[in-house]
Amino acid sequence: MKSKLDLNLLVVFLEVYRLRSITLASESLGLTQPGVSGVLKRLQSQLGTPLFVREGRGISPTHAAIQLAAEIEPALIKVESALGNVAGFDIQSHRSFTIYVNEIIMHIVRSKIEADTTLGNCTIQLHMTPNSEEELLHQLSLQKADLAIDVGVRSNSAFSYAPFIDDDVVVVCRKGHPKIQNTLTREQLDTEIRCSVQQRRIDLLEMNYFTDENLMPKEITCEAASALSMLALVSESDSIAMVSALLAEKYAKLFNLQIMPLPLASKPFKHFMMWHKRNDNNPANKWLRDKISSIL
Repeated sequence: MKSKLDLNLLVVFLEVYRLRSITLASESLGLTQPGVSGVLKRLQSQLGTPLFVREGRGISPTHAAIQLAAEIEPALIKVESALGNVAGFDIQSHRSFTIYVNEIIMHIVRSKIEADTTLGNCTIQLHMTPNSEEELLHQLSLQKADLAIDVGVRSNSAFSYAPFIDDDVVVVCRKGHPKIQNTLTREQLDTEIRCSVQQRRIDLLEMNYFTDENLMPKEITCEAASALSMLALVSESDSIAMVSALLAEKYAKLFNLQIMPLPLASKPFKHFMMWHKRNDNNPANKWLRDKISSIL
């Protein structure tokens, strides 16, 4: 092996290793696919060993690649962090950040971000989380988003997490409901007609986050496209609905709703910030995490 090794070769190798795809790595790095393939060939030639092998439609790392990644990834993260700290982050520089959020967080933080006068020349854009966890992690890996705020913690070791806000599930119905005034029994929860929200996330079972009990509604009168539209529908009917306490408290007055605790054993569900570990010490990403946490 040559005594001098181009650091850029290792950067490209690690991106291919993380994403298990030359196509995705080229997109993430802003390079062409032939360019990424050429870099891998150069590195394999210098090391004298293959790093990836074909597996189905994708590629898999060899044992040598796994060992190499384990050794160099922490070192490169430290190098990137050191360079970032030297360069620093200036909020007067024009920078646009993207955060993936669920509907609850969208309603809680959007107006506060718009009212914040300390963003300098930075903008923070909020987008709804993708429809699957796999796609969410994929977008963060490709750096299509700087941060995500969602329910729960994933087991993927490539990402870092920090608590954002706790939430509870409550029951809402319109004021003036013919059967319910300020309190709700378990029997009413099971028998009253109910409005629900259409499931967006194909891999997220929301009920599992706040109760271990089986909920068997007698009748579902409607399935709303969003939690906000569900609140509007409940306000004009005799349906009840289970919803985030944060969302209920924000819109109860607007929709003339009464809020009641869930009449069964429940547990809070937690929203977490999530970002790729490569950004742990990135000054811009750290500023974004601090900023979005502070607006609560």
